[in-house]
Amino acid sequence: MTTFNQDLTETEMLESLTAAIMEGLAFVSRVFWGPDLEFCRAIYQDKGLISSIELARLSTIEPFGETVEQLGAVIRSYKDGEALFNDLEALYVSLFISNRTGIAAPLYHSCYGGSEGAMSEPLLMGEPAVEMRKRLASSGLALEEDLNQLPDHLCIEIEYLYFLLKEGWSGKGDTWITEAMAFAADFMLPWVREFQGRLAMTDKAGFYTLAASLLTELLRCIETVDIGYSPFSQNFRGM
Repeated sequence: MTTFNQDLTETEMLESLTAAIMEGLAFVSRVFWGPDLEFCRAIYQDKGLISSIELARLSTIEPFGETVEQLGAVIRSYKDGEALFNDLEALYVSLFISNRTGIAAPLYHSCYGGSEGAMSEPLLMGEPAVEMRKRLASSGLALEEDLNQLPDHLCIEIEYLYFLLKEGWSGKGDTWITEAMAFAADFMLPWVREFQGRLAMTDKAGFYTLAASLLTELLRCIETVDIGYSPFSQNFRGM
């Protein structure tokens, strides 16, 4: 259940919820593209994609608040942004790129969906990748040529969901919001939950597991909450 800070008006609640969804999606996408020094320095100083003001906004909404606070605690446990970067970079490589024991939690949708408790073999252009390519094409979107990623990469799916929500909240019709809700609930949430569970078994530092938890919470919120309020005022900053 999503609950709000009792001091907020109804309009402020809706604004906080929709802005939190967009800011949270932008933050999680940035995390799972992999760390860089500028990003780590920014989030360490509360000046990153989730600023101190945006963190406060996210924290007024349960269950986001607890996860955001835990993320902040992990970040603050480092002496500076450079130390955070060094650790997250090494961890990102070990978790998602190269590990002698194998990658337990790949960033690709096609690697999920086997029988409960089983790990699917990594697939190139599995059914989810084919589906995502069709979705992108039907929406007039295309991957950048130099991106060198498959269309079912976690961050591409997050950014596609962001696109659907933005189109809907920009006044282009409820169809976009309806599609976003279905995409979050039926296409993303099942495998992201599995991804989160696998990650929790291997991410000792906890940063990436918490980011995956935040994403799961965002997807559940999009699935279940009336998100008809548009956050796209001139002051809203998106991805």
